[in-house]
Amino acid sequence: MLNSLRSSIHPWAIQKLGRDWLEYLASNTMNVVTEKLDPFIWSYDCKAKILAVRQETADTKTFVLLPNQHFKQPLPGQHIELTIDPENSGKTESRCYSLSEIDGDTVSITVKHNREGKVSSWLHDRAKPGMVLNISSPRGRFVYRDQKKLLFICAGAGITPCFSILKALDNRPNRPDIAFYYRSRTPDDTIFKKQLDQTLSGSGVDISYSRYTDAGSSYLPSQLLEAYPDLKERDIYLCGPEPFKHDVLAYLESIEYNMNKLEIEHFVRTNSGIEQSRQLNEDVTVFLKSRNISFVIAAKDCDKTLLEAAEKNGIQLEHGCRSGMCGTCRTILISGQVSGNQLGKSIYPCTAYPASTQVVLE
Repeated sequence: MLNSLRSSIHPWAIQKLGRDWLEYLASNTMNVVTEKLDPFIWSYDCKAKILAVRQETADTKTFVLLPNQHFKQPLPGQHIELTIDPENSGKTESRCYSLSEIDGDTVSITVKHNREGKVSSWLHDRAKPGMVLNISSPRGRFVYRDQKKLLFICAGAGITPCFSILKALDNRPNRPDIAFYYRSRTPDDTIFKKQLDQTLSGSGVDISYSRYTDAGSSYLPSQLLEAYPDLKERDIYLCGPEPFKHDVLAYLESIEYNMNKLEIEHFVRTNSGIEQSRQLNEDVTVFLKSRNISFVIAAKDCDKTLLEAAEKNGIQLEHGCRSGMCGTCRTILISGQVSGNQLGKSIYPCTAYPASTQVVLE
């Protein structure tokens, strides 16, 4: 009875009162009784209630979430970090998931089932409407920046942030020139296929199938310039499995694409520590081209990340999570070598280490 009452009150409270007013009200009435009565609203933590679960493909589900008052308004393309205790053992697991849809007071994540993944397996096997999850506020810089010509390149579950941006831009009266390339295995594996075929049919969407050649475009990632002759004029948003992204990056480098026009969504948590670094016996000079400044990393400090070394030299670099997940610190490696978190010429200074005596960054 109480759970049923909460389920109806929560959407009403957030919609009618708004998150800011609800936060004020809850913070001023927080006590042992209210926390026990409704830990979703009377909480200091950012949480989300599952409102619905929708099957997208045989191995992919969308979870429609109602975040509580601590959630900040997201931008299309951003992601959240979800934390669960899958075995109720006190040991938590966290994963980042892009927001595939933003609809009024709710957001959605679309999750492909990885049978070796603890969080995706828990979501697919056990998550039900009414459950409350611990989440972060929206994060990430994989967002639209008012460019005039865009090309989205994505594969598999990597479509989720691209779809979110595409859906938002498709409703704009002054929508930019959009091209959209999606690599899927088969039509049945294509996430959001119905929406791509119908609702967004005027957006220049090309679906390429790796195991089914009789439908969709036949272009491979190595034929993108053939498919989009004006590719070099477009700002690219790239998301997908790591091998796919590496293949696309290698191709873009081969055609001398301007990597400053490239946005990448990259969820790879790299453990900090000397085991990720390459210890050098010489000092390292790092030059920041866009700021026209340089700093020296002493040989004894080469076990520090580029971000840590810059901070030790009194230079502040833009950063966020410090774990290689949010993408805030991403920059371009112009010359030299680094170890750690790198994707093509894109590196993440919070989890990358110097691996040559001269390093030049954008």
